[in-house]
Order: sequence, then structure tokens, then C-alpha cells
Amino acid sequence: MMKPELRQEFASYISQQSAIAGYKTLIPANLQKASNLAVANLYWYFKVRDESEDEIEAEAVTA
Repeated sequence: MMKPELRQEFASYISQQSAIAGYKTLIPANLQKASNLAVANLYWYFKVRDESEDEIEAEAVTA
């Protein structure tokens, strides 16, 4: 089980990142219907994507 506070934090992060990426279906109303596992997976999807982008930018600066 996911703590309600943690789920809310994850959902907020997903909403922000999906808006930046242009994913129009990942709105808070849809995330409320999603399972805890789906929310956790989406959270980590965006976290890994952000870390990859940061690494690419860092490599470009040092090159």
C-alpha cells in the first residue's frame, strides 16, 4: 500500500512532468482512477527520463 501523502506527491509530480511533455491524458482526475502501482511506475518513468536528460545536458557542457 502507498501512503496517501506519498501518492499525492507522486501524482503532483506526474501531472507537472506530463504537462511539460505534452501528455494530455495524465491529468489529476485520471491519476485518481489509476492504481498505486500505475502511479508508482509513472513516477519512476518521469524520474528516470529527467535524470537521463540531465546527464545528456551535463555531457554536452563538458564536451
